[in-house]
Amino acid sequence: MSAQDDQEIRGLVDAFVEGWNAADGAACARPFAADAEFVNIMGLRARGRELIGRGHAEILSTIFRGTRMSATVESIRFLRPDVATVEATLKLQTDDGRPFTLGRYPGYSSAGLVATKEGNTWSIAVFRNMIPFERPAAGPLEQTMMGAHPKQGPRST
Repeated sequence: MSAQDDQEIRGLVDAFVEGWNAADGAACARPFAADAEFVNIMGLRARGRELIGRGHAEILSTIFRGTRMSATVESIRFLRPDVATVEATLKLQTDDGRPFTLGRYPGYSSAGLVATKEGNTWSIAVFRNMIPFERPAAGPLEQTMMGAHPKQGPRST
């Protein structure tokens, strides 16, 4: 729960993004725990660093080939000294800098992570990625809650 812990957790997100931008599935998976769980934007689950790496290698050579990712860590909350939750916004761009969109994918996603510390090393234990979608707010409370993420998309980096 120190500034160093905060920085190391941010480094996990950075390492994932660097792996993506290098089109290297194994590098994407490096910040994950050996038995981590990854749920993608479509709800498909992968368990284990090896499968997470293979899955990313496949999508980075096909559907997401040539994309570039950037990430904004929106929050880190320490549940215990060795467990933290992370909320991040992930943006994708094409080679020429335009937002990457596909079907209903708006060019960004919202990722929720659980990071755990074993000994002195942090890793990602759970990663759930989702595509936010627009709909009218239900009422005043929800409208207030949506104020943190207005309709035009996530905050810029």
